Amino acid sequence: MTISVSAPFTGHETSAPFAGKIASARNAAGYTVDQLALTCGLTSQEILALETGADSDPSRLRRVANALQLPLTAVL
Repeated sequence: MTISVSAPFTGHETSAPFAGKIASARNAAGYTVDQLALTCGLTSQEILALETGADSDPSRLRRVANALQLPLTAVL
């Protein structure tokens, strides 16, 4: 049996439009995942889940936007 994959999954691809925006905003602000987690009161795992699109909890998205001093619409 042969399986053909035209575009292999890299582990960083997501259909959640906010995921890349959060990672980009975090990097632009000069935060590591751990620093952002500490700043907004979330765990590093919760930040990573948002950045990969595995989590889309609105309250967590709001907390991240506030910690980055951005309007929520900037990360959505």
